Amino acid sequence: MVTDELYKEVLLEHFRHPRNRGELADADAVCRGSNPRCGDDIEVGLFLNGNILESVRFRGRGCSLCIASASLMTEAVSGRSCAEAQRLCEQMWSWFGHGDGADAAAPHGELQGLAAVRGYPARRRCVLLAWQALSDALTATRAD
Repeated sequence: MVTDELYKEVLLEHFRHPRNRGELADADAVCRGSNPRCGDDIEVGLFLNGNILESVRFRGRGCSLCIASASLMTEAVSGRSCAEAQRLCEQMWSWFGHGDGADAAAPHGELQGLAAVRGYPARRRCVLLAWQALSDALTATRAD
């Protein structure tokens, strides 16, 4: 029970004070994710230095879970290689989105805060929206 409360605090902190939210004008790649059912609309921008994600930012609007997940995501992937970021996207999809994810490895660090909502299938799209936009942006950089 204490762990659930800590996870909820992490999510609230990232919703109230999102990290890496800002302008995407100079981004090397930008992709958008949208969920018309609940009004979430997020754009994710990649700022590359070679094959390294020097920084990742987002902008848009969404529910508390969508914003918190986008904030957590930007912190988790900034400084990683594009391949590492893509593997983390796949891990998140496996852990959170596809099937029941029961056998998928949990991510490290603050991303574990998202475990608090894994039991709510209706909210998975809110959590994974920014991750899908990140994956799409990573794919776009490979196509260039």
